[in-house]
Amino acid sequence: MRKIKGFKLTLRAHVVKQRSRKGRIDLEAAGLGELPLAKFLERASKALTPGVVFDTFGHPDADQALLSPMPGLAYSLILASLGEGFGPFRAKEPSVPEKLWPVLEEHALEEAVRFASALIADEAEKDNCELSPLNPLSQPEALEAALRKLDAGTKLGVTLAEGRLVPPASLAVSQSWLAKSKAKGRK
Repeated sequence: MRKIKGFKLTLRAHVVKQRSRKGRIDLEAAGLGELPLAKFLERASKALTPGVVFDTFGHPDADQALLSPMPGLAYSLILASLGEGFGPFRAKEPSVPEKLWPVLEEHALEEAVRFASALIADEAEKDNCELSPLNPLSQPEALEAALRKLDAGTKLGVTLAEGRLVPPASLAVSQSWLAKSKAKGRK
């Protein structure tokens, strides 16, 4: 099991702009043009204390059917959290449109998961495996099993309350390890 806390999280302005357009959020009207948005994202990045806990589980595993998106040689669990700093930062920025916060949270969590997934992909490559697409865990039973397996309460301070992760700026995902198929060449 690996735990990494306090790594630098890069929030990309072009991603936030793109998702804002999809969500019909007018950043210019909110005073978040090019430079103000970049400065806001920089402040947000400094306010967050991201953390990830991840581990890989091989066969046989009693929770594999519940947690693994597809049968494979093994599966990995990733739990990412933005820490307790997201709520206070949000309170300090009243001029930011309310609809922008879920966009920012989603982007930051995806970046944290991508960070951990890249480390897992390196391990999988060494074992001649590739990873399935990410499978977000949302069912309370799956979340409970993932938190238990990763010891998330003590490692990252993430718990489950009323079927949801606490702090709310947290995300649990799984990925299956799949054997790479060997290309068959012509004779």
